[in-house]
Amino acid sequence: MERALLQGERQAELEQIEAETEIINQLQRKLSELESTIQREKDKERANVDAEREALERLQDGYNELTSQLHNCPESLREQLQEQLKREAETLEAVTKQFEDLEFQQLEKESSLEEERETISQQLLQDRAQYHCSIAKRKEKVAALESQANQLGIQAAQECERLAKDRSMTLQLLQKEKERLANLERRYQSLTGGKTFPKSSNTIKESPLMVVNSTGSLPRNLAATLQDIETKRQLAQCQWEALHGSQTQLNSPFSSTSGPVMHHSILHHTAPSSGEQPYDTLSLESSDSMDTSISTGNNSACSPDNMSSASGMDALKIEEMEKMLKEAQLEKARLIESRERETQARKLMLEEERRRREEAEKRLQEETVHRQQLIEKEVKMRAKNFSQARPMTRYLPIRKEEFDLRSHIESSGHRVDTCYHVILTEKMCKGYLVKMGGKIKSWRKRWFVFDRLKRTFSYYADKHESKLKGVIYFQAIEEVYYDHLRSATKSPNPSLTFCVKTHDRLYYMVAPSAEAMRIWMDVIVTGAEGYTQFMN
Repeated sequence: MERALLQGERQAELEQIEAETEIINQLQRKLSELESTIQREKDKERANVDAEREALERLQDGYNELTSQLHNCPESLREQLQEQLKREAETLEAVTKQFEDLEFQQLEKESSLEEERETISQQLLQDRAQYHCSIAKRKEKVAALESQANQLGIQAAQECERLAKDRSMTLQLLQKEKERLANLERRYQSLTGGKTFPKSSNTIKESPLMVVNSTGSLPRNLAATLQDIETKRQLAQCQWEALHGSQTQLNSPFSSTSGPVMHHSILHHTAPSSGEQPYDTLSLESSDSMDTSISTGNNSACSPDNMSSASGMDALKIEEMEKMLKEAQLEKARLIESRERETQARKLMLEEERRRREEAEKRLQEETVHRQQLIEKEVKMRAKNFSQARPMTRYLPIRKEEFDLRSHIESSGHRVDTCYHVILTEKMCKGYLVKMGGKIKSWRKRWFVFDRLKRTFSYYADKHESKLKGVIYFQAIEEVYYDHLRSATKSPNPSLTFCVKTHDRLYYMVAPSAEAMRIWMDVIVTGAEGYTQFMN
């Protein structure tokens, strides 16, 4: 039964493992669906931007064609073409601004989609890791249950083997008793002239069931053996009755004094009178001793040790088997109690571990809140003492000609290969940034080029680098730091805004991602040759 309980618990654990595996598959499908959804959104936005770019290029081509016609047209049509060219220029400027706004919105939406994907992915991956851990623990529990079931099977096999040995020994004893009974019958027939053993049905029916009742808790084969022994005893009693009836014929060749001696030797007391019932305490061993004494001439006496030896041996075996059964039951109770103690101890350990984990999580949460408060307090102090605030410049400018910019950035811990917003080589760094204008505080997307060979930080209208919008020389760059005070006016993404301070002005720039912002800051600071305070 205990093995069946273990099998049931093992089956329940396997079902839980299967259910959690299905949950992990569902989480994986959610991750795939999230990736595909975000990619579709990106493709849709990029398609809109490409369509607007094509429309802008068509307007630009029309404007260029009108310009060429203006140079070649006669004077009579020049004024009309100039008006048309002016209208085309205004339309082109409005469409260009609209395209730039759309492109910036697309960039901002991609950034928000990336943040959303990263947040949801982290949550799903965390859930999947928890389920993997749970499955591993359940597999360990299933292995432990299988080990316990195997041990119970081994114990059951050993118990069956022991019972088989006991049964074999009991059958051997039964066979010996049958052989002794057969010898007794043959001797009786030889003494009585071929008469068969009388079988008194009344005597057998009157045999008490005390032996069977007293051994109700013993094995069935042992109870049958004791029943057989009792039957033999009563057959020996019938023998005594037959011998008592034919006493005259049996004692005729001998002296008259030998009869009482024989009776005394058989029953250990004087013979009963004719009106008395025969003794019912004669055992199988006593009847065997009786016919032995008759066959030897009625001169030998049965000793009390021979009469009670077999019955004493049976009693000892019965007591020994009862003792072994009691020991087996005690051992089983002890094993059950030990298993219950182990289960209770395991539960206590799990409760203690859960309590410690909850306390650790609570302390971590309190520490996080405390650190956040300290950070907010520090930011407020920086706002009060802004004039004394030190820029968040991580490195000093590097002027060596053999300097490898890409190796330097990678050694700083950045993963350049996974950041597709930045193109980084040994001497140059390129990519889109959104810059705030100097006079008109409007934000426009520009193509920035950091060139260590020319020692300039330039920005263009687009990545074709055909229309230069501005240039910053390395000697003018003083500081590069993160805009932690949120001082940029109407920044499209304050969390991705950083500052480049020069002798003339302060540039505010917004990167397309957090990794791109960190790379740009570490790149620009290598050319901050205007930062001369460290020389003092």
